[in-house]
Order: sequence, then structure tokens, then C-alpha cells
Amino acid sequence: MHLLRLLRIFIPLVILAAIVAGAVVVVTSRSDLQRSRKQVDATWPPLRNDLDARYRALAAANDAVRPVPGPLHQLVSQVGAAYGSWQNLEQHGAGVSSEVVAANDLESLGRRLVVAARAAPRLIGNTAALGVVSVYAAMNPPKSALAFDAAVDSFERERNRPARSIAARILGYRSIPAYDTSGTAT
Repeated sequence: MHLLRLLRIFIPLVILAAIVAGAVVVVTSRSDLQRSRKQVDATWPPLRNDLDARYRALAAANDAVRPVPGPLHQLVSQVGAAYGSWQNLEQHGAGVSSEVVAANDLESLGRRLVVAARAAPRLIGNTAALGVVSVYAAMNPPKSALAFDAAVDSFERERNRPARSIAARILGYRSIPAYDTSGTAT
């Protein structure tokens, strides 16, 4: 009997202590998570502006090879749709994560477009179209990507710390992908 009485008191105290400890972790984690997320949000607009110029060059390269019939046309359609999505995300304030995913998609499609255009037999001798593709291919990833990726790395390290990962989930701090800085095919 004495043991049951102790358990009736001890178990609720342990549960209460766990709840209090969890609340303390959430409250103390919030400011660090908030600070690192604000850093990500602050470094995104400069990168977004640089990417706008980069993707205008990609759209120009895409338009230059658009009239070419054949297998390249499917890739041209994908690039056009991805560029339209990129512009749409900015107009509708979709959030940093969605925009980074769209940017990474455009980077991937841009690399594929460069390789496919340079290998397309129907573009051999079309110096005008290949010149526009080469302009895009020669562009380096924006320098502002370094600051953004550093901020994302810091946020993700903060967010994935053992106790903070629970707090991040509770507070709604979702993962943010890094910008793909591998560049275009040269």
C-alpha cells in the first residue's frame, strides 16, 4: 500500500516536471530560432534580386532556342513553365522555402538546357541562339548566395539540435532548403 501511495504522488510529479522542462525548452529556443530565421529572411531578398537577373538571361536563352523543333522543345517548355512559376511565387508572396525550391528547379533546368542546346544538331551553326545560351552559361552563381547559404546552414543547425528540433516543430519553424550553387554547365 505504501508503495502505491508513493507512485500516485511520484508519477504525476514526473509528468509535471517533464511538461515544465518541455515548456522551458520551447520558450528558451524561440529567440535563437527566431534570430536565425530572421537572418535567412534578411539574406533572401538580395539573392532573389540577383536570381531575377540570372533567370531573365535563362529566359532569353530559352526564347532563343524555342523555335528549334525536336526533343529540345520539351525542355524549353519545362524551362518556360518553371520561369513562370518563379515569377508567380514572388507576386503571391509564397515564402522563402517555396522560392528556393523554384530557384533550384530553374538551376537544374538551366544546366540541362545549356547542355542540350550545345549538343542539338539543329542548332549547329546557329551562332545567334548559341550565343544567347552561352551568355547564360557563363554567368556565375550570385555572390549573395554565399550569405544566404550560410544563414540557412546556421538556421538548420539551430533547428536540428536535439531539444530544439521539438521546439522548432511546435513553433512551426520548417526546414529551408539551401540554394544550389553548383552553377551552369560551361
